[in-house]
Amino acid sequence: MSAMMDFLRGKPRSGLFHYRLERDDWIRFLALPGRLLPLLASWADEQKATILLLDGEKPVLISTSLELRRYHAPSSLYPVAAWGERMARDLWGVEALSAPDDAPALDDGSWAKTWPLSREGITVPGAGLTEPKGLYMSPCYVGLPGLVGLEYTLGGEGRLETVIPSIASAHRGVLSQLKGLTPEQALPIVARISAGGFVAHPVAFLRAVEQAGGIYPVPHERDTRLLLLEIERISLHLFDLSQTARLVQADLFATLCDQMRETLAALCASYGFSRRLTDVITLDEKQRERIEIVPLAQAVREAIEPKFSLLSDLYALYGERFRGYGVLSNDTVWHYAIGGTTGRASGRYIDMRRSDVGMRLEALRSSGGYGGDAHGRNLQRLSEIRDSLALIEEIIASFALEDETESFPALQEGLGVVESARGDIWYWLTLKEGRLDTIQIRDPALPVLTAFGEILRGEKPDSVPLILASFGFSPAGLAL
Repeated sequence: MSAMMDFLRGKPRSGLFHYRLERDDWIRFLALPGRLLPLLASWADEQKATILLLDGEKPVLISTSLELRRYHAPSSLYPVAAWGERMARDLWGVEALSAPDDAPALDDGSWAKTWPLSREGITVPGAGLTEPKGLYMSPCYVGLPGLVGLEYTLGGEGRLETVIPSIASAHRGVLSQLKGLTPEQALPIVARISAGGFVAHPVAFLRAVEQAGGIYPVPHERDTRLLLLEIERISLHLFDLSQTARLVQADLFATLCDQMRETLAALCASYGFSRRLTDVITLDEKQRERIEIVPLAQAVREAIEPKFSLLSDLYALYGERFRGYGVLSNDTVWHYAIGGTTGRASGRYIDMRRSDVGMRLEALRSSGGYGGDAHGRNLQRLSEIRDSLALIEEIIASFALEDETESFPALQEGLGVVESARGDIWYWLTLKEGRLDTIQIRDPALPVLTAFGEILRGEKPDSVPLILASFGFSPAGLAL
C-alpha cells in the first residue's frame, strides 16, 4: 500500500471512493514522501476542492472545504492539476494557494461577467480580448478540430523552446448549462461535448448517474453500450489515422481510412442510427427497447474485418514517415497520467475497459509500447481496431448474458468512467432531488494539454500540426 492510501485509512468518506480531509490533513497529504498516486483531474467550486487519483486502476476522490475562497494548490505537487485550478478561478473565483500558474484558462478578456458560476460574479463593462504577447500559432495553422492556439518562443536552430496553449475561444459554458438539470435533460448536452465521444461521454455520464442511484444497467443495455463504444472506437481511430496520414502525404492510406469510416457511418444510418451515433445513448425506455444493436455490430464486423489486412499492409508502406515525431517517454506519460493510444504507445498500459462489468477480457490483446512517437501511436490504433473487431465478435456470441455484480448503496454521488477511443473519460456528479447539484468532467485531452510544453520543446514549428494530430487532440472536452 502506498503512503497516500495508508494516510487515507480511517478518514471520513462521503461516497464509495470519496474521502474528506480537513485543511491541515489536505496539506499533509500533498506533502507525503514516496510514490505518488497518478492524478487524473483537479476540480474546485465555491464549497470544496477535489482531486481524482488512481490507485492501480481504482479511482480515489479526495476533497477539502475552502476557507475564504482559498485552498492549498494540488499543482504544488501535480503539474496536471494546474488546468483545473485555473479553470476554477475563472468560473468560481476561488484561489489555489501556492499554485505555480494562475493565468486565466477560459476567460480571454471578452467575458461580460467575471466568475460566472459564483454567487458573487461581477459585471465587467468594456471587456476586450487579450492579445498574444509573443509568437503565436493561430488555430487555423495548428489545423486541429477545435480552437487551439499556441503562444511560443524559439531557441537554437529555430526550434520551440516554450509553448503556452490557449483554448479559451473554445469555451461554451457547458458546466453552467448542466447544473440543475435532470439527467434526462442533461444527456443531449453531454452527448455533444466532444466529437471524440458521442457515445463515450454520455455512457460515462450515465455510469455516474447509475452509481449515484445504486443501480447497474440490465445485461442487454450493458452490452448495447459496449458494442456502441467499440464501433465508435474503430471510427475515431480511422479518423485520427487519416488526419495524421494526410499531413505526411500518405494520401492512399488516408483515403482507405476515410472510405472505411464512411462505410461505418453508412451502416449506422442503414440500421436506423445516426451516422456518428449521436443521441443513441438515452434514458428513454421505449427508445432503448427499440435499439437492435446486434445486427449493426455484425454488419460492422463483416464490413471492416476483410479490409483490416489491407489497412495494415498499406500503413507499412508509409510508417517510416511518422517516426521520431512527438516522442513521449514512459516517464512522461506516467507523470502526467496520459492514457489512451498515446499513453499505451509509450508503455503506460492502463485500459479502463478491464474494469467494466461484463467486459470480455480475452479480446483485449494489445500490449502497447511501440516507441512513443507518431508511428507508435498509429500502430497502437491499428492493434486496437483489431481488438475491437474481436471484442465485437465476443460480445455478439454471448450477448446479454448475466454477470455477477455486487450491490452498492444509493448515495446520490457517482463516479463514472469510460475508456474512449482517445483515453479515459470521467464524470463525477452529485444529485439533489433528482437534479445535478455538482458535475465535473475529465476528458483525456487534459493531461496532453498540460504536457504541451514538455512534448513540443525542441520540435520545429512546422511539425506541430502532425504531432498534435497524432495525439488525436481536441480541446472540446476541456473548455467547459
